[in-house]
Amino acid sequence: MIERIDDLFSKTNHYHFNNWWQFHAPVQQVWNELMDYRKWPSWCGSLEKVEPLIHRDRSCNRPDLKQGNLIRTAWKGNLPYTLTFDSTIRDFDPYSFLAFDVTGDLEGSGICNFYRLQNRTRINFIWDVAPTKLWIKMSSPFARPVFIENHNMIMAELAQGFEQLIRQKYRINRAVSRKYQD
Repeated sequence: MIERIDDLFSKTNHYHFNNWWQFHAPVQQVWNELMDYRKWPSWCGSLEKVEPLIHRDRSCNRPDLKQGNLIRTAWKGNLPYTLTFDSTIRDFDPYSFLAFDVTGDLEGSGICNFYRLQNRTRINFIWDVAPTKLWIKMSSPFARPVFIENHNMIMAELAQGFEQLIRQKYRINRAVSRKYQD
């Protein structure tokens, strides 16, 4: 009986997201804007806080993400709670991919792949996480669809905010076509 309950909680508390965006801007522009993490709150309203905890490259004035960097973010969607987690950049290849691990209110990993398509950039964001807050774990068997919808809303807002940034900064008429989750 306990094994069945444990199995239920394990399955309902693991979240796999596969989000895609396509921006009508060169990969260098998209990459450079996304790597400047201190500017994220200016175009993503669900991001309440972003702060560096470990910054590997102190010789550079620009706060770009680098391998080994650790940043803390706090996210709040439409639901009445905030998730705070620390992201450690595990690996990256400029203009190609960024892989990271998270600990805190969520534990798991993510990878963000960038694909060059002439004057466009396609991004694939894969996110495998599990909540660590007990109340989320306990409510996942029945609230899972609500948590997934909250994630999708944050991703839609993120894509829309980034689209506006790209359009304004680079004077592009149409910046994004979106597909939120496979």
